Amino acid sequence: MIAVVALVGCGKKTTPAEPETNAEPKVAAEKQEPPKVEPQKQEPHKAEPKTEAKIPANAFVNTLGMPFVPVKGTDVQFCIWETRVKDYAAYAAANAGVDGSWKNFGFAGFQQEDTHPVVNVSWNDANAFCAWLTKKELAEGKIKAGQKYRLPTDAEWSVAVGLGKEVGDTPSAKDEGIKDVYPWGKKWPPAVGAGNYNKSLKVDKFEYTAPVGSFAANKLGLHDMGGNVWEWCEDWCDPTAKTTYHRVLRGASWYGSVPVDLLSSRRYRDSPGGRDDDIGFRCVLVGGFGG
Repeated sequence: MIAVVALVGCGKKTTPAEPETNAEPKVAAEKQEPPKVEPQKQEPHKAEPKTEAKIPANAFVNTLGMPFVPVKGTDVQFCIWETRVKDYAAYAAANAGVDGSWKNFGFAGFQQEDTHPVVNVSWNDANAFCAWLTKKELAEGKIKAGQKYRLPTDAEWSVAVGLGKEVGDTPSAKDEGIKDVYPWGKKWPPAVGAGNYNKSLKVDKFEYTAPVGSFAANKLGLHDMGGNVWEWCEDWCDPTAKTTYHRVLRGASWYGSVPVDLLSSRRYRDSPGGRDDDIGFRCVLVGGFGG
């Protein structure tokens, strides 16, 4: 109970049928598993385009084909989309012993294509990917000394989604602090094409994840800053309560339909080892621009 009190304000993901609340955090290991079913391919995949979103002319494109653009107000370049299955597959192929949960698409039993965001990856997994990619590209001369890949900080993510000044010293204190502002604007519900959210909202054709870049980029050139998958950030939810070991996630997912979860200022929390079929990550590149 102490951990719950300490982390109030850096909330759990609410289900479509739940009231809006910051109740006990979801822990992946405690999630009740429904009867197992054979994985089925999403019907929308049959009609998916094979091309991804147009890469901006000013983007730095790395060895995996991940495009990065500078984001004004930060000192980093953001990948314009979430880390894809094929990006993570390259990492897993190069490193023995990588946890294989990313190949299993959760309780829903859905399948993914190479251009979908990787899911079922923990904060620890995401950081290991960034460390490997940094080492790989330094060795190949793609990036230079002083540059590295990492997860965005909570503050950087807020700038990238277009939030104004937030009040609070921690992600927990800032959670839901700016009301009625969503990645698509200030109106509820979201318009058709606003992003990949729960099918109950009827704004997109995808039942689960969507290929990265399927929806229009925001003003900074970034796709899926709302919807598709929750994205890990570097920060502790509340640095003063590290005994709870919760890291921050931002951006909601294909599962989200409750207004509070879709706010740009919403923070979800999970342990560094937590995984779920609507959790992924986005990388940033630190140290100079253009590679």
